Amino acid sequence: MKTTFQKLICSILACAMTLSVASSFPALSASAQESIGNGLILSTDSIQITEGASATFTAVLGEGADASRLDCIVADPTVVTITPTAYAANAAAFQVTYGNGGSTIAAVYSLDNPAVVAYVTINASPLIMEIPSRLGTNRDNYCTLISYEFVPYDFKYADFNDYKSTLNIRYQCASYKDDAFSRWGCYGYFYDAAGHVLSKVHLYCSSLAEGRTYHSEFNVPVNAVRFAIEGF
Repeated sequence: MKTTFQKLICSILACAMTLSVASSFPALSASAQESIGNGLILSTDSIQITEGASATFTAVLGEGADASRLDCIVADPTVVTITPTAYAANAAAFQVTYGNGGSTIAAVYSLDNPAVVAYVTINASPLIMEIPSRLGTNRDNYCTLISYEFVPYDFKYADFNDYKSTLNIRYQCASYKDDAFSRWGCYGYFYDAAGHVLSKVHLYCSSLAEGRTYHSEFNVPVNAVRFAIEGF
């Protein structure tokens, strides 16, 4: 019976992934809201987790329900794993553990009735990403994030082992109202755990045009834990 329920949830998740995760690592809002499903409430609707870390969230059923009958399935279990850690009456706690990184959706549902379900979107990233809604410092000419992804650093010679991956960023010109500045640019910063800048990188467009997309690649320093881009 559980297998049947999981097949149903997987089918729902496949549709949710198609509709909700159109690009890799979309920018997240500063504060997540509750995820309210059919008879089930999760403490958050989105989770961002970094490499080597874990996160938790809670699920609450209606009063008198048995939370031990809740289960969770992840659309892409290579991104993260989710396991229940505690039950208390109608509430359950779940732990999210980093896997290979990426974006996915998880569903918490009732084993007794798979229609009782709520969803949480998960972004698993090697770094804490601080990306503003508008990239740049010019309020007339600015770009917005489309997506970002991390790929293995593939230049492994002895003198070039200071990087752990490559960050690929895609962004789009959202506003171009001041044609006196056809070249657009802003800076990004990689930080270590103590808040020191390890590397300063330049995002730029040589020929700015509204609606045009651009791409940048940056090597991620080994000790980097956070990446931030200039914005306003």
